[in-house]
Amino acid sequence: MRKRWLTLFAITGILLFAEYILANNIQFHPSYRTMVIFFAIQAFVLFRIDRLVPEQWKVQASLVKIVIRLLSSMIFILVLIYSQPDKFNLVVQFIILYLIYMIFEIVEALTNLRRN
Repeated sequence: MRKRWLTLFAITGILLFAEYILANNIQFHPSYRTMVIFFAIQAFVLFRIDRLVPEQWKVQASLVKIVIRLLSSMIFILVLIYSQPDKFNLVVQFIILYLIYMIFEIVEALTNLRRN
């Protein structure tokens, strides 16, 4: 369980540090930090939901978490698109971050499904 939190903080830290290091070479959108923080908070909330669910509902809860992630991300990007300039760069970076955090969630779910 502790490994999950450390991995989440490591991914978030690496993504924020990458902006600092690669700012001269890659054009990051002004909302990049906001998106990274949104996904970190979203993962945190989904982890808390996972802890509150009874053991017999774990499979259904994992599907609900995927739907919650998708819907909240769609609402977030909709708000950003209507309030930010440079929409193409925003959407591309949003999709990349979404996939990074989704892969992280899938890997964490797979480790919970393995037999010991």
